[in-house]
Amino acid sequence: MSTATRERPSKVWRPLERRASVLRRRADGLMCRAEVLVAPFRAPMGEPTPYVAHDPVIRKRLWHSAVTGSLGSVLILWGASQPSSPFSVKSTSPAAWFFGLRPAPSPIIGVTPPPGTNFYLSIVAFYVGMALLMRAWIRLGRLAREHPGMPVRIYVLVMVAWTLPFLFVAPLLSRDAYSYVAQGEMMSYHISPYRYGPYILGTGANSYTRLTDGLWISTTSPYGPAFLGLAGVIQMLVNHSELGALVMFRVVALFGVALIGVFIPRLARSYGRDASAAFVFAVMNPIVLIHLIGGEHNDALMLGLLVAGLALARERHPVIGVILVALAGLVKVPALIGVVYIGWAWLGPGIDWRHRLKPLAKAGSIALVVMAGITQAVGLGWGWAKGLENPDALRSYLDPMTAVGLVLAKLVSAVGLGDLSHTLLTVTRSAGALAAGIIGVVLLWRSKGGASSLRAIGLTMLVVVVLGPVMQPWYLAWGVVLLAPVAEGRLRAALVWLALVVTLLGLGDAKYLVVELDQANPLIVALGSAALLAVLVVPLVPRVRKGIPIWRARRATAAETREEVPAGL
Repeated sequence: MSTATRERPSKVWRPLERRASVLRRRADGLMCRAEVLVAPFRAPMGEPTPYVAHDPVIRKRLWHSAVTGSLGSVLILWGASQPSSPFSVKSTSPAAWFFGLRPAPSPIIGVTPPPGTNFYLSIVAFYVGMALLMRAWIRLGRLAREHPGMPVRIYVLVMVAWTLPFLFVAPLLSRDAYSYVAQGEMMSYHISPYRYGPYILGTGANSYTRLTDGLWISTTSPYGPAFLGLAGVIQMLVNHSELGALVMFRVVALFGVALIGVFIPRLARSYGRDASAAFVFAVMNPIVLIHLIGGEHNDALMLGLLVAGLALARERHPVIGVILVALAGLVKVPALIGVVYIGWAWLGPGIDWRHRLKPLAKAGSIALVVMAGITQAVGLGWGWAKGLENPDALRSYLDPMTAVGLVLAKLVSAVGLGDLSHTLLTVTRSAGALAAGIIGVVLLWRSKGGASSLRAIGLTMLVVVVLGPVMQPWYLAWGVVLLAPVAEGRLRAALVWLALVVTLLGLGDAKYLVVELDQANPLIVALGSAALLAVLVVPLVPRVRKGIPIWRARRATAAETREEVPAGL
């Protein structure tokens, strides 16, 4: 039976489809209004023309983006490496980092920075660097779409130039890397991170326990056994060196991004899409550069293995694809969604759902064997499954379901019903998980193979992040990277804005900025503010000057049209 004629349980699917249709119409209406408002101020993209080697115009645009992005990366490096920078935490050990050592304790954990430490200038440099890097990425993406067929190796060289400064900066915008090393230290001494938190090492044992986020110091690990086994091996290879461990985890992140860079173009070609445009969108976006590489997050390794598995499955190697995706799931569990999609699409498009169950079970069995083998080899048992509950301990308004629960708890407390925050958080987070599961099943059911399947898995990953119990900015890279080869039109525009906004989340605390403003030289403050304002505003001035007359003309035309309509109609 074909996909078009297969039967669906009407009592379940029709209400869901009607509701989804209403939501899509509302979203389309909002996007249309936004496009109408923004259209006069956008620079129109040129008509796509085939790439011509040694074209001087293309070379000039490519060179400009390469230099702009590299300058942005250098400024981010300089800003984050200042002794009082709030963007990175650096140990006080003499061998803790290449440069930019800070006196303990660091301002990121609540201590006022001393005067004269360039705190404010580090913020200006970091923001200016981010603005330059974002502009360069947008321009490079436009260049790739205007000239399809450009060799990926050209963009690889630009990517290398942008990435080099991030190899020398301390872990950015997060202390997760120190948690990895603390858990690796535990593994090297045969202490299970699924039974104990890093506190077991003792506060004076090494700087990683001091720099590990206090929220996770007593919490068992939520990461898979493959990653923890790798962390233990790293600690033994570097002989428990602090700097060596951090450098190795950055190498792991680079390896994950390299896998994305190799297999995203192959995935794009398999769907008949431009490989270079997909590479620029997936690999060179600010979330990957600043958060995954700069922050040394294991999400890079998870995504790299996941993309590699999906690409190989697409190239008719489903068994190898399932094995790689299972390994990705042994780093972070959400990657196992890829196993479901490989099994669902194993026999190709246009297959009745009943015939998909056998390959789906086959893919699940292969993944289970791989997971059991790795778990047994590492010797930690299945305690990692219980560790998945640990992110629930984080209460942040950044996560939508948590924010709803916290707001409801405050309202309940305000009317005198007591503290019901735990109960309400459980309810809202459970509702979010249920909604994410339903949406994921609907997307899987509606996927018809080909690009629709990759779009479905990318959207599912985004939904899992948004409706999950905890949302970190870099988690959204899961969906952005997977959607890169197939995102078009409004979806692509929405993902671009999402990447830009997400990159700005989690930056320095404003209270330290206030302290530094009070202590810093007013002239330096004024010059830094002017530089930041110029980088953000000056590029928009020509567009605003051109767009305002167009916007006024459209408003006048709309007003005349309304006046011409008879009052009775």
